[in-house]
Amino acid sequence: MLPPSITTIHVTARYLTPDGSAMSGSVEFRPPALLTHAEADVFVGGPTRATLDAEGRISVVLPATDLPGWNPVEWTYQVTEKLGGMERVRNYQIALPAAVPEVDLADIRPADPNTPHYVAVPGPPGPVGELGPQGPAGPVRSVNGQTAADVVLTAADVAALASTAAGAAGGVATLGADGKVPVAQLPAAGGAVASVNGMTGAVVLTAADVSALTQAAGDLRYLPINGAPVKSVNGQAGQVTLTASDVLAVPAGDAVLLDGTQTVTGTKTFAVPPSSTANPSSADQLTRRGYVDSVSAAGTWSPASMGFAGWAFDPATSSANSDQYCINGWVYLIGVPLHAATTVKNVVFYISGYVGGTLSSASYAGLYTSTGTRVGVTANLTTLITANEGKTVVCPLSSAYNAAAGQYWIGLVVNGPSPSNNGPAFMRGASMGEAPGGSARMPGKFIRHGRLSTTGQTSLPASFNTSSVVADSNAIWAALS
Repeated sequence: MLPPSITTIHVTARYLTPDGSAMSGSVEFRPPALLTHAEADVFVGGPTRATLDAEGRISVVLPATDLPGWNPVEWTYQVTEKLGGMERVRNYQIALPAAVPEVDLADIRPADPNTPHYVAVPGPPGPVGELGPQGPAGPVRSVNGQTAADVVLTAADVAALASTAAGAAGGVATLGADGKVPVAQLPAAGGAVASVNGMTGAVVLTAADVSALTQAAGDLRYLPINGAPVKSVNGQAGQVTLTASDVLAVPAGDAVLLDGTQTVTGTKTFAVPPSSTANPSSADQLTRRGYVDSVSAAGTWSPASMGFAGWAFDPATSSANSDQYCINGWVYLIGVPLHAATTVKNVVFYISGYVGGTLSSASYAGLYTSTGTRVGVTANLTTLITANEGKTVVCPLSSAYNAAAGQYWIGLVVNGPSPSNNGPAFMRGASMGEAPGGSARMPGKFIRHGRLSTTGQTSLPASFNTSSVVADSNAIWAALS
């Protein structure tokens, strides 16, 4: 590719035989010897050969011959036409000035290419000559599809009515000087109105003349336009049919009646629980909580009566002569059922006695769901369980937990004291035998008193697999509040 500083010329040509067929061959453009261009720092030389295509055409881009910087300064191309079927090769010189960017060889080829000193140079177009005289008009080839030498058209040929149709039967009517159709051109039965309702002249008809009601009589018999008292019903006009939704009502069968017998189906959720002042009279009736509490806890102490949301068991049934000392690093699990949804804020223990100062900061209590997920944890127990000779210890969770009804575990891990004598003594249930009967359950059911199989723990795990819970002989009392 030539440098951009060298201006190029687009040279084209087309070679045809007398019958219009494309010629074959090539056209060669050769500059003299080897050229140099000082500004572009290039050498340019050798032939450029353009081969005729299937239409006998060539197209080639060549450097202009008059650019500043060429050495030699003035030079021309030698053009050699090698065409198939021609007896001899034609040679001639051409110059390609930069002022003419597009050149066709047919425009600059010399008249006598054999003249040794003839150089073809493309030049600008000459001035426009004077306008010649106007020639005769060409012959009409056809008129409305007719090609005869002397064309004669009729009204039908130009989609018009013949002049003889004006005012004639089957033709068209004409207008008189007054702009009206003359009476002579009107049909015999036509013309002016002879009478109206038997009257002639300047006829004025009344309602009675056409068997109609007067305005006053019509107003008395019929509603006038826009005279109806109701124009629309809930935005609807015409034959209106309203549904319950049109009047913001509940469809029949979709509402609960205030009285009378009705069957209500499907699940119903009450934003405010229903209430009743009457006790149930049959086993399948809804009832008040006060009634349930009075029946279920009649004559007994419930967790609620002692201020708890739930407990492991009634503390009055605890062992009279046996306390629970916890082994360091064991995670004990104490089951607590919640029979109603509640917000749990505290874990509660009863300590039968504690010398104080033996717990390490790796001692905690917490709350777990029945799936083993921790949902609450206390601060370390060093400041919550202090020296005492019998005390209910309330251990606040770091944040309250909104617990649904269900079964929960209170988790407990103790580190620091000697398990046998100087740790907190937790109140426990009956301790008959190695496995007290308080842990009795059906196979696969919730383990009321247990521990995790892993030991050496210094904190409560965030969760555990319930299959790792081991039934344990501990029956530690604990509660939630």
